[in-house]
Amino acid sequence: MDELRKKHTVQIFYNNVLIKGIVVDFSDDRVLIKIDDDFLSVAKEIKELDEVEVDVDTHMGVKKMKSSVISELNSKNCIVIENNPSYSVVQKRESVRVSCSINFLIIKDEKMIIAKCDNISAGGLAFKINEGQFKIGDIINIKFFEKDFGKNITCQASIVKIEDDIYAAKFLNLNMYDENKIVKRIFELIASK
Repeated sequence: MDELRKKHTVQIFYNNVLIKGIVVDFSDDRVLIKIDDDFLSVAKEIKELDEVEVDVDTHMGVKKMKSSVISELNSKNCIVIENNPSYSVVQKRESVRVSCSINFLIIKDEKMIIAKCDNISAGGLAFKINEGQFKIGDIINIKFFEKDFGKNITCQASIVKIEDDIYAAKFLNLNMYDENKIVKRIFELIASK
């Protein structure tokens, strides 16, 4: 799962029982998960090679994957599961979201930063920039360019989530005409995939 990051919350379903945890570390083929204290008694029942279903709450939505247990619960309350490259996506938003690499301009306190979208929806976007640029609750001004949307679009957005170097922002004052331009571009991106 490419969107996996440290500190993502995880729900493991084992024999139809929920076990919650958090991603501690991961590689291309495995994920180290620390099990929440409230779920340790159930997690102790999981054995090596057992099949589990896993929901991971990522910046791209909830990802569902089937996985196998590589290593049972250890003394640090962690298990290791297979990082399955095949998964399904569960939208948890009102708006359809799509991965993209659209450049846009962020303006905050007379400072301009060119950023690249990681994903976008009619309600907001996620983007990558150097960590420490903004904090949750910051209001930023965004300018999308005509080449991507058929016209320049400017609006404000509020930083609502930060994970590693990925910032999620919710559009605040996007008018309906500009929202429709974004939705049109989203469907064009979906159709091109």
